[in-house]
Amino acid sequence: MKHVLVIIGIILAITSIVMGSYMPFHKAQIYIHAMNNLSNVKTIDGFKESFDRVFNFYSPIGGEESFKFLSNNIIGFISNKDQPEAVSRTLVDYVEPRSERNNVIHLLTLANMYKILWQNYGLETDYKKTESYLREAMVIGPKLPPVLYFLLDIYVNKGDAPHAKEIAGKILELWPSDAQVEQIYSQIK
Repeated sequence: MKHVLVIIGIILAITSIVMGSYMPFHKAQIYIHAMNNLSNVKTIDGFKESFDRVFNFYSPIGGEESFKFLSNNIIGFISNKDQPEAVSRTLVDYVEPRSERNNVIHLLTLANMYKILWQNYGLETDYKKTESYLREAMVIGPKLPPVLYFLLDIYVNKGDAPHAKEIAGKILELWPSDAQVEQIYSQIK
C-alpha cells in the first residue's frame, strides 16, 4: 500500500510540474516567438497562423495573458488612423472569439477596440458593439468604476442624453462627490 501511495504522489508531482510550469512556459515561448516573428509576417493569414499556434496550445495558465498582451498590441495598431480599415477590423475579428465573456477585463478590452473603430470610421455597428460589451461587463460588475465611466464617456460622445443621464446618476449614487460627473449630469438636458 505504501508503494502505491508513493507512486501516486510521484505521478501527482510530475503532473503538477508539467501543468503548472512546463506548459505555461512553453505557451509563453510560443507567444514570444509569434511576437518576434511579426516583422516577417506580410499577410493576415501569416498573422493568424502565428497566433493560432499560441491560442491552440493548451495550458491551464497563460490563456488570459495571451489574450491580454495580443489585444494590447492590436489596440496600439488600430489606434493609428493610417492603418487600413480592413486590416484593423480583421485583427479585432481575430481576437474577439478568443475572449472570455465572463471576464470584465476582456469585455472592457473588446469595448475599447470597438470604440477605437467607431471613432476612426464612424460606423454605428461599432458603437453598438462598444455599448453591448460594456453592458455585459456591467451585468458582472454593476458598480465597477471603469465600466460605469466608460459607458458615460461613450454616451456623452455619442450625444445620447437619456443614457448618459442614467449612467451619470448611477455614478453619483455611488460617488456623490464626483464634481466632474455632477457637472456632466447637470448639463444633460
